[in-house]
Amino acid sequence: MTQTPPQTSSQTPPEPPRAPSTGAVLVLGEGGGLGAALLRRFEQSGSPAASALDLSDGRAAEMLREGDWRAVAVVTRDDAHALRLTLLSAHVRPDLPLWVTMFDHTVSRELEHVAPKVHVLSPSEIVAGDLAEGCLAEAGEEIAGRRRHGVRIVDDALRLLVLSSAGLFVALVIEMVITMIAFHHGLVDAFYFSTRSVATVAGPPGAAEGPAWFKVVSAANMVLAVALVAIFTAALVRRLSRRRLTTLVGPRAAPARQHVVLVGFGQVGFRLAQALKDRGVAVVAIERDAEAPSIRLAKAAGIPVAIGRGDDREILQRVGIERCGAVAAVTSDDLVNVAVGLAAEDLRPDVPIVLRLGDGEVATETDSLLHLGRICDAHKLAAETIQQAIESVA
Repeated sequence: MTQTPPQTSSQTPPEPPRAPSTGAVLVLGEGGGLGAALLRRFEQSGSPAASALDLSDGRAAEMLREGDWRAVAVVTRDDAHALRLTLLSAHVRPDLPLWVTMFDHTVSRELEHVAPKVHVLSPSEIVAGDLAEGCLAEAGEEIAGRRRHGVRIVDDALRLLVLSSAGLFVALVIEMVITMIAFHHGLVDAFYFSTRSVATVAGPPGAAEGPAWFKVVSAANMVLAVALVAIFTAALVRRLSRRRLTTLVGPRAAPARQHVVLVGFGQVGFRLAQALKDRGVAVVAIERDAEAPSIRLAKAAGIPVAIGRGDDREILQRVGIERCGAVAAVTSDDLVNVAVGLAAEDLRPDVPIVLRLGDGEVATETDSLLHLGRICDAHKLAAETIQQAIESVA
């Protein structure tokens, strides 16, 4: 009996992309998105380029050593990933000029010091600049020039805090008035005894012998004050126990009118808010994730942020869509941005809308079918800028 050799799988590990024979640009990073858009841009311009997207470090290093490259482009949304690929490229091929996309300015400056051939570009700043100009073009130049147009309370805890404080003040005034009428106290004495009554410490001297109407009104007022104190305490605890993203005064006070409602506070959203503030435009941002990395930057940048879904009618009304200058939907999800545009148009049909879209087909379809306003094809714009920067030097 003959033995047949064991069968082996016909599938073999995929070979890494082969380097072109002529000098080309090697694109490293994550697949899809900006990396794919950059490759398409090189192809359209007739410049040779090769994809090394979604490769392991070992295979990327192998391609770097083998190819006759004229430049390397590192394209990724993750700064840590961009840093890793930049260091790998600079180590394997220190002779090659290197372009890298990065959000953090501190890391960018350090990279440029360590590797002189590294050129750092920020896609978020490139796109934010175009979006800011789009907001001004759609809403009109009248929204620029003043940073504050009234104050709007968008935080639930802050709203409860303000309302309960106002209620306690009214209760104090009522107690002062009835105390002055019933017992003929002066203003200072009435304020002192009324404060004690509202705080449920004690009533004014002789309150037990006071007129019946005073007792009824004062008792009802103190019951109301007890409820208001409980609400005030709960709102204060809630406000102090979580990150405060808006204030009543100062640069993080949410504007009431002629402002830009910015939906999505990621890298592009943060840079767009900065660009608008630099142009004197008031901004309030909406971000779904309270732990988003850019949220921690909002306080230092003086940008008010409301936590919620940008396509939610209630949150849009809370941030003042009825009186805003424009709505800019700039999340990283194209379909979410389209949903925000539709919700905004439903609430206020005449509102100027600016959308960030990264998929060329989605941008084209949205523009031709929905007519939601100005559309920025983020990947196309950033890819064109990066490709022109590389071609001008490499």
